[in-house]
Amino acid sequence: MESFAREHYPDANIVSRWATQDCMSLDGIPYIGQYSASTPNLYVATGFNKWGMTTSMAAAKILTDLIRGRENPYASLFSPSRSILHRQLGVNALESTVNLLTPSRKRCPHLGCALKWNTQERSWDCPCHGSRFSEDGKLLDNPATGDLPKK
Repeated sequence: MESFAREHYPDANIVSRWATQDCMSLDGIPYIGQYSASTPNLYVATGFNKWGMTTSMAAAKILTDLIRGRENPYASLFSPSRSILHRQLGVNALESTVNLLTPSRKRCPHLGCALKWNTQERSWDCPCHGSRFSEDGKLLDNPATGDLPKK
């Protein structure tokens, strides 16, 4: 993108960048619906896999129908409680195990995964659950609840 900008707008200065961190479900289909059977008044819409602008419209329709007690033909497809037991679970388990065993000086305080340096955003990112930390270890994004420990 920067080469495109330099080529077409040689006098322009890039003053900011846009980036996204987006939850992705195990099966690639967003979770939209009642969070769990034990939380009847709590709904979720996540895991849009970078398609939030379009999938949010489907989420709005599904959630509106669920809240109003209407039948929605897509509710079961997107249900957060759907069964996701298939090959991808094994792949994810293997990747998480490898990440936990990867030698790294920096580890996420959430569950101990090895952090990876993100050169584009200049942050330490956790590939396991999405926590992010600044260069100096300040928490930027959860699920971690605190900064990286000082060494």
